[in-house]
Amino acid sequence: MCWRSGMLPPRRFSDVASDLARAMRVAAQMLGMVVMMTVAIPAGPATAATTASAVEPGRRSPQSPRACALSPDALARVQCRGELRVGIRADYPPFGQTTPAGPQGFEPALARRLTARLGVVPRFVEVSAADRMVALGEGRVDVLVATTGHTVQRDAQALFVRPHYYQSNTVVVGPRSLRLEKGDGLPALFGRTVCVTIGNSTNAELAVRGGRLMLFASARQLVEQVRNGACALAAHDDSLLLPLLPAGHEVKASFAPLPWGVVVPLDGASMARVFSQALRRDHADGTLVRLAETHGVDARWLREQQRRWSSWPCDQPGELAARETTDGPDAGDTQGCFDPPRDSQLAATPIAETVDRMERWLRERWGLELTLAMLKTQVALRLFLEGVSMSVALVLGAVLATGVLALAFGAALTARGRWLRWPARGALAAVQSTPLVLHMSVAGLLLSSAGLATMGMVWLVAVAVLGLFNGSHAGQALAESRICLSAAGEPSGLLAAGLHARAQLIAFAANATRGTPAASLIGVPELLAAQTDIASFSSESSTTFVVLLVVYVALVAGVMALLHRLERRLRTLDARP
Repeated sequence: MCWRSGMLPPRRFSDVASDLARAMRVAAQMLGMVVMMTVAIPAGPATAATTASAVEPGRRSPQSPRACALSPDALARVQCRGELRVGIRADYPPFGQTTPAGPQGFEPALARRLTARLGVVPRFVEVSAADRMVALGEGRVDVLVATTGHTVQRDAQALFVRPHYYQSNTVVVGPRSLRLEKGDGLPALFGRTVCVTIGNSTNAELAVRGGRLMLFASARQLVEQVRNGACALAAHDDSLLLPLLPAGHEVKASFAPLPWGVVVPLDGASMARVFSQALRRDHADGTLVRLAETHGVDARWLREQQRRWSSWPCDQPGELAARETTDGPDAGDTQGCFDPPRDSQLAATPIAETVDRMERWLRERWGLELTLAMLKTQVALRLFLEGVSMSVALVLGAVLATGVLALAFGAALTARGRWLRWPARGALAAVQSTPLVLHMSVAGLLLSSAGLATMGMVWLVAVAVLGLFNGSHAGQALAESRICLSAAGEPSGLLAAGLHARAQLIAFAANATRGTPAASLIGVPELLAAQTDIASFSSESSTTFVVLLVVYVALVAGVMALLHRLERRLRTLDARP
């Protein structure tokens, strides 16, 4: 059979299949080489990824995870992991709270919007007011959206993104039926117990005004105490207290406006710029207003921000962006678009720098973490010295009152007339069957209701209660000693009975010394109250209360030494013929 010139001869099916398989193998080999060449291409410099991320937030870093984790830029580390660890409050409705569906509230919703700008997923980490800045500094979170007030002092610890996303005021609330002596306002809080949370910078202002602060670890605990009536007065951000204020309560004082900011680490300037651009846009188009209304947050301040950021010159993001530097997203603001941080700096003491050096030396030399907050600021030092002096005055007064009332009870309980002996026994039973704390609380309540809660009066009442409680026990011992001496035919006068029962008298005088911290319940600014006030705004309690323990031990030991010296003197007198 002949074939025409130029035509391919026919091929068998097996030959065609063999050629097709060979071609597929060659194609597979070529595809594998292309893939290997693509993987082998080295990554570009880290700065290129960081710069691109600032312009295109959704773009992932081409660096390896290990190299990205070591990057000095926070944004590169976040995009490498593919997640943003967001510190939020879980006990602060309507801004943040834990639900079965996950964190909900104004701040988690805002955090999800900001996270989307980076092209990563959020991972929420619960923080408190006391530890949120520590969590950011230690790298446990990448950003804080956690009711964090922007102060000048915190600028040294982290970068606050501006514009801010909210602003609050500190309010003091209480029942309408509670009338303060000097009307509403901070001066009326002198001597009053005010419930607060640890870590609020405004606690210092309350302490300076003479308020006695009762500390709670979380805002949730504070709200519960207000609702059940355990806190007659409470101070916190209006954003927390006003929406949850029980019926019949009102604002007694309002002060210290404080802007809230998104917070990133000091190496997070590029991430701060991305967030700043997003917040400007969300302010201008009313997104934050709608977000606040959705979650039941007061939006009055946000509406003012919407008007600002949708009007000239703040509605010119290009001009603002051109003035930005690596120092932060607001370094070039010359139009007054950004609100300034609040200056909550407390005046330092002359020895503050020396105390800092001593703390560093103890940490580096011995590994001891001590923070002597009571020696660093004038407010704290004044409170500390006032507490020490008041405690000494209370101890002297309580010991003297215990001795005087012991003699009175001893004489009354052994009196010949029933008209004096029976009332003394009734008073003894009533006093000894009631705890000292309850005695002090009732005395403070009567003092407040009578409008007599001045510094001199609360000290006098505290001394009287301490002397009455301990003097009743000492007086009973004195009376029993007189009865024993009389039965033995020995002299049974008060002096002789006192010499005979000197050990019991000294023991109860020492108990009066140990009981002086109870005076803080009625507003006496003794050492326990002073250290509590210091811990409320220094956010440091461990060292503060260790110092409190040391001072109390030294005080009680000193009084005990004097009393034992007195006992030896009385023993010498008793031994004389």
